[in-house]
Amino acid sequence: MLSIRQRLTLWYTLVLMIAMVGFAAAIYIGGAWQLESTTDRELQQTARQLAGPLLRGEDPLVIDISYRVLTLDGQIIRSSGLPVRRVPIAPGALEAAKQGQTWRETVRTPPIPPELTGVDTLLPRPASLAPAVRMLSVPLGRPARAILQVGKVEADVLRLRALLITALAVGLVLGLPLAALGGWWLAGRALAPVRAMVEAANRIEAENLAERLPQPPQRDELGQLARTFNQLLDRLQAAFQRERRFTADVSHDLRTPLALIKSSIEVALNRPRRAEELRDALVEADSQIDRLSGLLDAALTLARADSGQLQERFTALDLSELLTDLVETSAPYAQEERGQSLTCDIASALWVRGDRDHLTRLFLNLLDNAMQYTPRDGAIRVRAAATREQLAVAVEDTGSGIAAEDLPHVFDRFYRADKARGRGSDTSARHAGLGLSIAQVIAQAHGGEITAESVLGQGSRFIVRLPRTKIE
Repeated sequence: MLSIRQRLTLWYTLVLMIAMVGFAAAIYIGGAWQLESTTDRELQQTARQLAGPLLRGEDPLVIDISYRVLTLDGQIIRSSGLPVRRVPIAPGALEAAKQGQTWRETVRTPPIPPELTGVDTLLPRPASLAPAVRMLSVPLGRPARAILQVGKVEADVLRLRALLITALAVGLVLGLPLAALGGWWLAGRALAPVRAMVEAANRIEAENLAERLPQPPQRDELGQLARTFNQLLDRLQAAFQRERRFTADVSHDLRTPLALIKSSIEVALNRPRRAEELRDALVEADSQIDRLSGLLDAALTLARADSGQLQERFTALDLSELLTDLVETSAPYAQEERGQSLTCDIASALWVRGDRDHLTRLFLNLLDNAMQYTPRDGAIRVRAAATREQLAVAVEDTGSGIAAEDLPHVFDRFYRADKARGRGSDTSARHAGLGLSIAQVIAQAHGGEITAESVLGQGSRFIVRLPRTKIE
């Protein structure tokens, strides 16, 4: 398998060879055509000089001019310079002369045997070659009484051909190796940044994802490749960091309930206990197990979302009905347990394509988040409306709000703006910081998104936008 450098060198050499051959062919064809046109003009002028004396029956005074005079049926009357027997007479020339037209052609004479070299001809020709003769046939008289043929050996064309072939051969023999060396050097210079990027890429591993590929100073394709690859490394590094934080946070949140369960069991087994004490230990263990179950379920949901498995059971459903049921179910709990009012303003016939269980979890997480950060006597309101292509569902509360520096991170996994983690509060025990993250990945799996708006001390608004589905 050839390397890119070798292939570039071969292509460079091949293209140069084709260019040289094409240039030589163009020069040869153009030069031959120009010489032929010049020869035709000279033969035309010579024919005009000879026509007058020949029509008057005089012998023309010419030097080094090859011509012959023929009858209309092809019989040779007079010849000077042109070999009588060796230059064939074309039938087309006879026919053109009878019609009063001029005939041009190139005739290749057979080789002259060595014993006849120089006999019956004024044209210098090697014995082993068959030179080409440019012939011009013109009628003599009107109407034509005879045919005048003048000719000239195309020695210039032969010399041009020999010169071009020689030049091309010399150019190919000497130029192509030099071109190959130059192509090899140029390819090496062009691919030097690639070698540097390969060496840097080989050094990059999971432990040193902060290293980046060197970027060439030129803004060319290689520079664009290096920038694109570095952007990919940025995304990979961010993904690795998120996964590491996720693993650390899951480990931390799993360790706490497990430690509490183990502590409760050890205390219960340390000495004989009354039934009430054993019951309290079991209740505590059951509470921590519920927390573990919820955390593992949340982690599983996030993993399934990352692998694209949330879209497997999508169907058309009425979001208006789903939201109304959630509000009617959650309103008594908000009123009785938290002293909060939960109301709604939901338009009808809001159809989406999605999974009912996942969407239920999305909006329950938003309602739970609103209840968690809204004080007693606070208000929570759910609004839902449709645009031409989207549905917008807003969950608003009059709670504590979110600080401006925390707002961009509220959908990060295990992030809690109340800084409750690690303090042993009830909020920390019930919430692992995954509710909004799960809501966001569910919205994204349905082709939508969630945005957050908040003013510290005045409340928050979470807006879910989903693609609208039209039901015929």
